[in-house]
Amino acid sequence: MQRFKSILIGMLAVAFIGTVFGCKEEAAAASTDWKKSEHNWNVKWNQSGYDVGLNVRNQYRSDYDHVELSVNIQSLTLAVRAAEEDGDREYRPKLTHSLINWNLLDDAEGNDGPINLSLGHRIEYRYYETDGKDANWRYRGIAKVGLNVLDNVNIWAKAQPRFEFGEGKEDDFKIDDIKNQVGLSIKLGDNATFSPYVEYLMDSQDNDFERKELMVGTALTIKLN
Repeated sequence: MQRFKSILIGMLAVAFIGTVFGCKEEAAAASTDWKKSEHNWNVKWNQSGYDVGLNVRNQYRSDYDHVELSVNIQSLTLAVRAAEEDGDREYRPKLTHSLINWNLLDDAEGNDGPINLSLGHRIEYRYYETDGKDANWRYRGIAKVGLNVLDNVNIWAKAQPRFEFGEGKEDDFKIDDIKNQVGLSIKLGDNATFSPYVEYLMDSQDNDFERKELMVGTALTIKLN
C-alpha cells in the first residue's frame, strides 16, 4: 500500500506541474470558456448506519444532466450515476477510495487545524446505451487541499488527473485530461453548505495540457440527519 501511495503521489505531482505550466501559458481563450455553468444539488443522510448521498447535476447552456446515488463504507464510496447528454445516455458505476486525510496544525487539545489535505483515487466504468459508443474505463487520482479562513468559510482547491482505457482508448500511462477546481465552502447552518467554484479542464499530456474549458459551478449540500 505504501508503494502504491508513492506512485499515486508521483502522478498527482506530474498533474500539478502540468497545471502550473498550463496556467502560465498566455494562449487564446478556448471557444468554450465561460459558455456554460454547472449546478449540483446534494442531499445526504444516514441509512442503517451508512452515509448515503444523492447528487443531481445540471448544466446551464448544455444538454448534460445526471443523477447519482452513493453510499459510504469507511474509506470506500460506492456510487452509480445515470447521465444524459445530447440524447446519449450513460450508466456509470464508480468506486472511490480515500487514502489520506490529514488535518494540519491542530492544537494541543486535538482540535482541527486550519489546513486539510486529502488524497484518494477512483475507478469507474462508463457504459453507453447509444450504438457506436464504446464502453470504457476511467481512473483518476484525487488531491484536495482546504484552508479555513473563517469559522464558516473554507477555501479549497482540487486536482484530478484522469486516465482512460478500454475499447476505443489508448491503453497507456499518459494523462488524458486534468480536472481542476478552486472554490469556497460556506456553512449556511448546521445542516447546509453552499460552494461556488471555478472549474478549469486541461487537455491530455500528449497535447501539452492545453486549456480545454473554463466554467463556474455551484453546489448546495443539505444533511437530513
